[in-house]
Amino acid sequence: MTNEEIQRVMEFIIKRQESFAEGMEQMRESHARAEERIGKLETAFVGLYSIGKAHQKLAERVEQLAEKMAELAEAQAHTDRRVNALIDVIEQRRNGKSES
Repeated sequence: MTNEEIQRVMEFIIKRQESFAEGMEQMRESHARAEERIGKLETAFVGLYSIGKAHQKLAERVEQLAEKMAELAEAQAHTDRRVNALIDVIEQRRNGKSES
């Protein structure tokens, strides 16, 4: 091999090495951006998980509230019946049915 041929082969190898080094740098930058996006996704996932847990607790509280409201409505109906019975007794006395 002549000196020129050796020189061309060395230049070719150097260019390939530079190209490889540029590719590696691009890969490093791409990897860094991917790591950043993964970090953001992890943060978002934690936030969504927290929201999900809060939603679950809220649903449980709403269910409990609905049960308590049903109990209250039943108690109110019972109270209304008793008040109506008392009103009937008072009206009967006013109308002279109890007067003797």
